[in-house]
Amino acid sequence: MSHFLDWPSLIFFYPLGNTPAICLTEELSPEHKAGVLLLGCGDPRHILYTVHADASTSSGPRKLDFTCCDYEAAILARNTLLFTLLADDNAEDKLSSIWNIFYLMMLDESSLSLLIEQCRKLVSLAESLDSWRQGPYAHIIAMCNSDTLSEIGRFWKLWLMTTNFDAKQAKRFKENFMDDIKSARKRCRDEVMMASLRAAGPLAPVAQFAVSEQFERFWMTGVADNGSPDNPNPTFAFSSFGVEFPMHYGSDPISGFHLAEALTSSGLELSNRAASVIPKVVQAARQQFNTWCKAVIGRVRNSSATSTSLKVRMYAGDALAFCQALHSVNTSVLRTPIFVAPWKLSVVQLDDTLYSPSAPSPAPTSFNVIETSNLLDHLGLHNLLTVTIPLLCGSPSSTLYTETLLSADDSPVPNILDHVCGDLSTVSLLLGHHKLFRGRYHERIAWKRIDSGFPSNTLHEAELSFTAPQLARKLFDIYLRMFCHEDLGKWIAVLFSDMSQIQRKAQASGHVHYTRRSFTLLLAHIRTGVRCDWNRVIDDLESLIMQNRTLITASDFYQEIICQLHLAGFRLPWFSPEGVRALRSQKDPPIFRSWSMDPEVVTVVLMVPRNAIAKVKSDLSSVGNPILQCEIRVDSRCNAFACISASFGKLKVSGNGENKVAVVVEDRAGINGTSPLIVSFPVLSPSLIYAAPGGTVGLTVLSTFASVVLRHKLGPEMCLFKAPLTDERAPTGNDTIHLERSPVPCKLEAKSRGHPIHVEMDKSNTQIQWLTAHVDIDPAGQASLASGCAVTVEQLSLNKAKIHVDQLRVARKSKYVEVVAPMTLTLNVKGESNITENFRATLNYGIPTLWGMHRVNLDRCPAFKLSTSHKAFDWLGPHLRRVFSQRERKSRERNASSGSTIPDTLMNLKDSLHTLFGAAAGLERPAQAEFALWNHEENITYVTIIVTDIRFDIGSHTIVADSWIIPASNDIQDELKSETARVLPINTDARESDAWRHLLPLLIERCRTWKHKPSCEYLVYNSVPLYPGAGSDTKASWCSCGMGIGIETLREHYGSVTAKYATRAAIGPLFPVSYMEKVE
Repeated sequence: MSHFLDWPSLIFFYPLGNTPAICLTEELSPEHKAGVLLLGCGDPRHILYTVHADASTSSGPRKLDFTCCDYEAAILARNTLLFTLLADDNAEDKLSSIWNIFYLMMLDESSLSLLIEQCRKLVSLAESLDSWRQGPYAHIIAMCNSDTLSEIGRFWKLWLMTTNFDAKQAKRFKENFMDDIKSARKRCRDEVMMASLRAAGPLAPVAQFAVSEQFERFWMTGVADNGSPDNPNPTFAFSSFGVEFPMHYGSDPISGFHLAEALTSSGLELSNRAASVIPKVVQAARQQFNTWCKAVIGRVRNSSATSTSLKVRMYAGDALAFCQALHSVNTSVLRTPIFVAPWKLSVVQLDDTLYSPSAPSPAPTSFNVIETSNLLDHLGLHNLLTVTIPLLCGSPSSTLYTETLLSADDSPVPNILDHVCGDLSTVSLLLGHHKLFRGRYHERIAWKRIDSGFPSNTLHEAELSFTAPQLARKLFDIYLRMFCHEDLGKWIAVLFSDMSQIQRKAQASGHVHYTRRSFTLLLAHIRTGVRCDWNRVIDDLESLIMQNRTLITASDFYQEIICQLHLAGFRLPWFSPEGVRALRSQKDPPIFRSWSMDPEVVTVVLMVPRNAIAKVKSDLSSVGNPILQCEIRVDSRCNAFACISASFGKLKVSGNGENKVAVVVEDRAGINGTSPLIVSFPVLSPSLIYAAPGGTVGLTVLSTFASVVLRHKLGPEMCLFKAPLTDERAPTGNDTIHLERSPVPCKLEAKSRGHPIHVEMDKSNTQIQWLTAHVDIDPAGQASLASGCAVTVEQLSLNKAKIHVDQLRVARKSKYVEVVAPMTLTLNVKGESNITENFRATLNYGIPTLWGMHRVNLDRCPAFKLSTSHKAFDWLGPHLRRVFSQRERKSRERNASSGSTIPDTLMNLKDSLHTLFGAAAGLERPAQAEFALWNHEENITYVTIIVTDIRFDIGSHTIVADSWIIPASNDIQDELKSETARVLPINTDARESDAWRHLLPLLIERCRTWKHKPSCEYLVYNSVPLYPGAGSDTKASWCSCGMGIGIETLREHYGSVTAKYATRAAIGPLFPVSYMEKVE
């Protein structure tokens, strides 16, 4: 495993989502099928809401294929139960009971009866993959392997078992259930759990009392509304870590829904503490659940065994391991050497009827949407990216999402830099993907391919090139940041902090994510897109690591990083099979005397007796989840290994020498069982040859601020157990240490993709300064080039140009041009005069693909009217003011006081949007619906906008104007005069006019539900928008394909002329990014 191994003492169960549902297809054009991978999927709220809110063309619903991965099989058992209930006949009549089963801790008799009846049905279907495939739900729900079905089925049996309790057992079960709920609540009795405030979006201040009171009621009574059912809900009672009530104490049934919808027009005052608000938020959650479920029911009814527009696949296991297994499938390997999860030594084996190359309907192994929840908070960003990026389809619309939940006093800028472990632009370029920021302190980030600005039919994977010293230095900088927890200077600085800082750092010190395997996998990923002398890079990198004195334990992990580099396929100049053979011949180590070959890498298997664990079990659990590692010690030297695997069970060894095979029969009781602990890790054989005489192998606890209290019990080495390295006894099953041959290292194959883009770092080697692209001139232009003609460059977009970006190098005799450009991504945000870098569209097989702007289904966005009460809480005004960053606010204040203007196009655009939304919502005067964009410098109107509704873009916690865009050519404007009498002009200068012309086609595209015609102007001119750079020209910058579509309401209110020329658009506010600028 690339992640550290945590002691499994405090593992919470998260059956209910803690963030509001989002539409997973919001980046996809409506014509594209959706292959979605959900890692750490949790409850199915995102799937339910996506089915409801997904926008497709009039030809029918888009095909949705979801692959759900979660470590906790009990969550998948609940999710599968829900989808099977929705697939049954008369499901709509049972939605009230289905809500109860899924969201309430206490059940009435009717709901409990439905649950038990469904479990009986499911248990019989879960006997085998064959029985499941032949059942009534196989066309909707698929199991990725037999282990997943077995684990899910185990929980259905446990739930069913509770009905067979006798009176005494039932009483004890209920008493334990209620006591455990009370214990869970004690964890936060001094805190106010306000996680569900996220569900209220911009109305969070007015929802605070209701949400807090509802949360208290839920944990006091086990229900979300009225009633006092008497039966414990067994789906909350069991998890993979035992029967003790495991649910997280912050769980809340309403936190996955959109509460703002219920509070918008309520007229509530900020100080309102009326109990009547509580039923409103609960009812809103119930109503949304019902609506989303009905959308799923509608899909299921129109499905069959041979044709379905909805498929949900289940996999129980570790997210990192599952991604690696899916990647292996692309090389036709179904049974992998990858362990299913931490604390499990069984390997991933996917169902060959779904994942083999010959499968009739193969399951997806690459995806155009990958949702990772907030796994980066638990696994580390680079651990996630290195395994998920290879699974992302090459389409420009393909998107990888990461989330992080920041505490109130965390600053987003250092937080994301800590996650990225370096300069944003440089690391993004090395990964081949960059971020599209969205959101505030609950940060949700979309990652896109850097080269996705190219049409997919000519998709160009831009290979990079570096000088070896610069790349080695940059990788070393990332290395230092990944292992900053080993930096002695930071430890000392914390000790001189105030007590609150020390407590925070102590808590955070246990959240260490990266092992040396993490770093080498990152290098292997970078190598696939970077052309360089990699042997020189690794040599230089090794020297930098050896010479470094910043990380106090770096030398302890030297043997591990060298081993992992070898396993990742990198060449080590001093390590070779011949060298191993010579060393073995010289030393003649006893541990390899029965081996007929000379191993390069071996797996050390250490059996830790249960009594060694039992003596310290409670101490380990008292500090949460301390990190375990192995050490090989000889004399005063220590070699540490953090990339270890472990499981409780019995070790069975067969074979001799290099043919020895160790099999672990796992103890399902795990930490609560009686079996010994089996730990394994890879090591280079020379390390063992040198250490064998007098060396020991041990299992230790990583020393952190959180775990240092264990020193009084474990000693300065923090050792749980150790044994002599030569203690390799007969294969009786009682071995203390066992050596096994490791898998052959992978081979890294460099792919040549023509001329690479050369990267030049700045003098400090921290940021990219220049990118140089080599462009060969076609034969038609070579003669002109040789004759000395001038060469110019017209930049069309962020990464697309017609061959003067900044510099040109012309090789006339060699017939090529080198274009030298600066790296554009930076955190040093100033006034923006060009918005095309932030928002744009590219044509993907003739279909516009949006960048920097998500799609919305306007018909699924609830419309609202503001309360007319003067006492009502004004939530919209502050929400709209947040579109301005701290820098922009100060700039606006200076402009207002001096009467001058600053050429900041983006800020001026936000000002115009602020005016439009304020007037359309009626913030200060009666609502205004008709607007004209007017260039005061040229005295010309170039667009008319009609706003028919202000709606909630609830998935993004903001608003959107349901608008209609009408060209401003003279003939059209003359026809409109009789139908649009009261038009409010919005003044724009020339630059902002050009920005609007660029933006309007994107605002139309983001809500499109119609198909572009074969005669679409975008295809004719190969440009979105049309006529770029035309300024305030009255010609429409958008195509005519959507003109006059869906205009029934518009015709009714305005007339046929307005409706004929109008195209629907979704206009939203543009918010600053908290990573890029300070926000308030």
